[in-house]
Amino acid sequence: MTPTPRLAPPTSVTLAQLALLFARIGLTSFGGGLSAWLYREVVDARGWLDEDEFLGALTMSQILPGSNVVNLSIYIGHKLRGGLGSLTAVLALLLPPMIVAVLLGIAFAHLSDILWLHNFLEGLAASAIGLTASVGLRGARHSLTEGYWPLVMIVAVFVAIGLLHWPLVPVVMALAGCSLALARRRL
Repeated sequence: MTPTPRLAPPTSVTLAQLALLFARIGLTSFGGGLSAWLYREVVDARGWLDEDEFLGALTMSQILPGSNVVNLSIYIGHKLRGGLGSLTAVLALLLPPMIVAVLLGIAFAHLSDILWLHNFLEGLAASAIGLTASVGLRGARHSLTEGYWPLVMIVAVFVAIGLLHWPLVPVVMALAGCSLALARRRL
């Protein structure tokens, strides 16, 4: 298997480009799925990061405390423009949708009995689930290049958390230890 060629990091990403991209993603993503949007924009459309780097950053974002997409925004902003890039990406991601959410909350208080509005919001939630699943499938596909153990870990996490409803932190801690031991053994 030949490795995926690494893209050179962009040298001309401006703070305005970061702000516009993250504001657009924040304003057009409903009910989750933000990491999928970020992947599509940052890796596929703009080539600011390659797939390996994005998936590594996504993994770290999920391990660290706080919101995954905020952690991922901090990473991307810092990678492209340093500390100011991190601040720009996070503020652009969070502030515009926060303002819209407050305004929509006021409007929904007056429109809460409209059936089509409830159906519309359920459809948006379903699309966000699909986007999130697509990022998970890309990560799973990528992990298959490393052998079958990553797939075993993915299935173990799904069974433990999704089916058995075991608590997230102990499951991740236990399987992270197993993963590190397997990776060390492989090296």
